[in-house]
Amino acid sequence: MEKLLIKSPLRQSVNGTIQLNGSKSISNRVLIINALSNHLIEIDNLSNADDTLFMQQLLLSKDGCLDAGAGGTTFRFLTAFLATQAGREVVLTGSERMQQRPIKILVDALQQLGADVSYVNKEGFPPLRIKGKKN
Repeated sequence: MEKLLIKSPLRQSVNGTIQLNGSKSISNRVLIINALSNHLIEIDNLSNADDTLFMQQLLLSKDGCLDAGAGGTTFRFLTAFLATQAGREVVLTGSERMQQRPIKILVDALQQLGADVSYVNKEGFPPLRIKGKKN
C-alpha cells in the first residue's frame, strides 16, 4: 500500500479515494479527521457499531453535556477533539461502566499540551469538563 505524507501547512487541496474496511476504530478516526477538516470528506462504509453511531451524533451535537455511552474509543477521541474547540465548554460523560474506567493518562497528556480539562467527580475518571482552546 502506498503511503501519503501531508505536511502542514497545506497549500492546496488533496484529492483522492481511500478504501476503508469499515471497522469501528477506523470509522471513529475518520469521523474525527472529518470534523477537524470542517466536514469536507465524503465518507462511505462506516461501521454500524454503537461507538461509531455515538461518535457521529456527538460530533454534530451542540449540547453542553455529551454522553459517549460505553464507548472507550469514542470517549478518548472526543476528549482530545473537544479540547481543540475554541470557545466551547462541555461535560463529557459516559455509562456507569465508563465512569469507572481510568482516563488520567490522557488528561495529563492533554493538560501538558495546554488543554483545559478537569474532572467533574473523581480524579482520574470520567466525567470530564472540557473547555476548548484554539490549538
